[in-house]
Amino acid sequence: MIHLIDRFAEHLKSGRFNSTTVTTYRNSVFVFYNHFRDYPQTKFDEDLLKEYLQEYSQKHTSVEVIQTAKALKSFFAFTFNKHFNLTASGKDKDSQKIDVFTKEELMHVFEYLKNQKHRLLVQFVYAFGLKINEVISLNNQDIDLNNKFINLKGINNKKNRKLIIPESLIEPIQEYRKKYEPSQYFFSGSGGEKKYSARNIQLFFQKAMFELKFNKEATINTLRHTYAVHQLESGLDIHLLKDILGHNNLQTTSLYLQFAEVGIENIKSPLDGL
Repeated sequence: MIHLIDRFAEHLKSGRFNSTTVTTYRNSVFVFYNHFRDYPQTKFDEDLLKEYLQEYSQKHTSVEVIQTAKALKSFFAFTFNKHFNLTASGKDKDSQKIDVFTKEELMHVFEYLKNQKHRLLVQFVYAFGLKINEVISLNNQDIDLNNKFINLKGINNKKNRKLIIPESLIEPIQEYRKKYEPSQYFFSGSGGEKKYSARNIQLFFQKAMFELKFNKEATINTLRHTYAVHQLESGLDIHLLKDILGHNNLQTTSLYLQFAEVGIENIKSPLDGL
């Protein structure tokens, strides 16, 4: 099975995954393989993965469990064409639960982050509902303050997306550019030439969660989930939300409906818009 793992790693390298992610995914699959070294490959099924992830979660952090689940799902999809009906945490999709920040908690997060780059990066994730790879891949020229939009370049045959910049971010972006003078990547790492490290983002965000003592299993991706739920609660059409988030199908976006609290008092009559 080692040669299958190596072929999987080469597949990841040829795609959009950075070297750190490739190494993490390969190691996760290798640990799984060692755990079931004498187990027939034909017996690898969804229930086995669930049991493994549940056992794995007893000794590892939620972030490590999510990474392992993603690695195994990708490995079995690529290698055996098996597409398991699991979330990143290993649970059934129908029983998926996500944490969502309240607006008050978001304000506490922004106030806690004194580092200008950290604070603006986190605000970008929430303001546009971005994935972590999307925010660190933003080029400086992708942010058009004159026309007030950011341009997300599509990958894996996805279309480009133009997202409106909130008025509240105009001044922080101007101040950030004045201080950091970004050239290629808007959020660059040390030296200013390479992308900001996704690992470093996870670390400073987890530190914030720990010190703020939020009772949530929150990661940087929780900000993207929160954006989706808050937009649905504000009345945004789910079809438009699908396009904003870059989802391929509406079913993925519809998972957020169960977490959005939309009361009849939030529904406005079209007469009020005349």
